Amino acid sequence: MEHRSGEQAARDFEIRTKVWIERDGAVVISDFRAELLEAVAEHGSVAAAAQALGLPYRTAWKKLREMEAAAGVPLIDSSSGGSNGGETHLSAEAVRLIEALHRISDPTTEAAQEQFEVERAGLSQPVRGVAS
Repeated sequence: MEHRSGEQAARDFEIRTKVWIERDGAVVISDFRAELLEAVAEHGSVAAAAQALGLPYRTAWKKLREMEAAAGVPLIDSSSGGSNGGETHLSAEAVRLIEALHRISDPTTEAAQEQFEVERAGLSQPVRGVAS
């Protein structure tokens, strides 16, 4: 194990936060699930979204079904056939969930990062009574 000075080690530290919305203990939306929904909106299909995210198609559908079950409302609307082969769109509820998650998660992440920057200097100081 490589040993670094306290100052170098503190610079290497990073803060991570995760925010998600649950209903009755089931995840309705999280960063990953929002990313999946946004990819569906961008690419127009679950298959293309899964491919863009490097997910198996079945996994993408499973996550979407879990989200809809937890939310209690449809989150995507798919049409099949036609000259374009069908399309998938997000429901208004899905768009509201994504927007709400970002309104909650973004400032939470920013606040955690700001506080971490304050604390980072203290992380490089040896703790008294502990050998370095």
